[in-house]
Amino acid sequence: MPKSLTPQERLLEPLQSFASQLTAKFSARSAGEPEDQLKSPVDQLFAAYSKIISHTIVLKGESTLDSRLGRPDFAAHSDALPVGYIELKAPGKGANPELFKGHDKDQWKRFQNVPNLIYTDGNEWALYRNGELAAKRIRFVGDIRTDGKEAISKDNASELFQLIADFTTWTPIVPKKPKELAAFLAPFCSLIREEVLDSLKDTTSPMQSLKSEIKTLLFPDANDDQFADAYAQTVTFALLLGQMEGANVLDLHGTYDTLEHHHSLLSRSLEFLTDKEARKEISASLSMTQRVIHEITPELLKTTSATKDPWLFFYEDFLASYDAKLRREAGVYFTPLEVVRCQVRLIDEILSNQLGRKMGFVEAGVSTLDPAVGTGTYLLGIVEHALDRVEKEEGPGAVKGGARSLAHNLHGFEWMVGPYSVA
Repeated sequence: MPKSLTPQERLLEPLQSFASQLTAKFSARSAGEPEDQLKSPVDQLFAAYSKIISHTIVLKGESTLDSRLGRPDFAAHSDALPVGYIELKAPGKGANPELFKGHDKDQWKRFQNVPNLIYTDGNEWALYRNGELAAKRIRFVGDIRTDGKEAISKDNASELFQLIADFTTWTPIVPKKPKELAAFLAPFCSLIREEVLDSLKDTTSPMQSLKSEIKTLLFPDANDDQFADAYAQTVTFALLLGQMEGANVLDLHGTYDTLEHHHSLLSRSLEFLTDKEARKEISASLSMTQRVIHEITPELLKTTSATKDPWLFFYEDFLASYDAKLRREAGVYFTPLEVVRCQVRLIDEILSNQLGRKMGFVEAGVSTLDPAVGTGTYLLGIVEHALDRVEKEEGPGAVKGGARSLAHNLHGFEWMVGPYSVA
C-alpha cells in the first residue's frame, strides 16, 4: 500500500496550485493592483488547509473605502471564532515591515497593535503578534510570478503548514491581574477607534449619521477624533460590563438584553452604536474585541477584599495605555482611597456636629454632588462610610432604610464614557 501523506505533505499540491495560478495571472498581466492578484489564490489556499485539518477556516475580505484605509485584507475565522488578520503585499515587497516605506510603513504602525497577523507578498510569509515576529519568516525557493509550481519545495509546504497552524489556533491569553488586563484591552479599543476614524473619511459612511446623532444628543462640539474615541470606549466598556454580568459577548443581541436589566443606558448605547450598518465599518476590530473580552473571567474584576475594588483603578490603568495624552488632558488621576475616606469622614463630622444633620449623608435634605465622578470613588466612599455608620449606631435593620435615603441624596456627572461605565 502507498504510504499515506502527512498533513504537511498534503499541503504541497494546493500550494503548488497557488503558485501556478499566480504565475498565470502575472504572465497574463491581469488587471488590478498586484496585491489584488493574491486574494483569490490565498483564499483557496486556506480553504485547502481547512479541508486537510477538518476544521472550518474562513477568510472574510475586509471592505476598503479608499486607498488611505489601513485595514488588513482578510479577517480569519476558525470554527466561527475570529483568530486574526492577513495583510497582502505586492509580490517583491516581502513580509518584513521593518523594510517598508511610505504608506506601508504608516500602516504597520497601526498593525503593531494586532495580536495575530500574517503578512505575505505571496513569496514570503511572516506571522506577527503585537508587532513582534512570532515564527521564522518563510521564503519560497522560487518566485510565484514566474516559476509556477517549481517555486514551491516540500520544505516550503511543511514550514507554511506550521505557520498557518500557529495562526489559526491562536487564542487570547488574558492577564490575571486587573492592571495588566487594562493594558491588554487598550490596543483593541485603539483598533476600534482607528476603524471609526477611517470610516469617517467617507462622507456616505453610516458612521457619519451616527456622529450627527451623537452630536445632536450629547456632544454638540465633538470632532471626528472625539467621536471616534467616545465610540470606541463606549463599545469596549459596554462589552466588558456585559461580560461581567454573564453575557455571551460574541452575541451582541444577547449582550444588549443582559445589560438592559441593570444598565439600560449602556445597553441602548451599545445597540445604537453597533447597528447592522455600523458593524460593517468596524467588523474586523469589533469581532476581535468581542473575542478577547469573551475570554475574561467575570471574577477578575469583582471586589477582591473589603478595602480594595479593582474597578476603581481599572480605568486609570486602561487610559494610561490607551491614550496617555487624553489621560493628561482629561485629568484622569484618581485620589487615593485613604484621602477619599479622610475627606468623607471630615465632611460627615461637619454635617453632624455643626450643621445639625445628625446622621450626616443619609439625612433628608443632604445632597451630595460630584461634578467629575470618574469611576465613582467618592460616591462609593460615602456609601460605605454612611451605611457603616448607620449599622453601628442604629443596628443592621436600619441599613436598608439608610441605603434608600442615600440613593436619593447622591448625584454624579461624568462626560467620559469609560469611567461612567465603571461607575
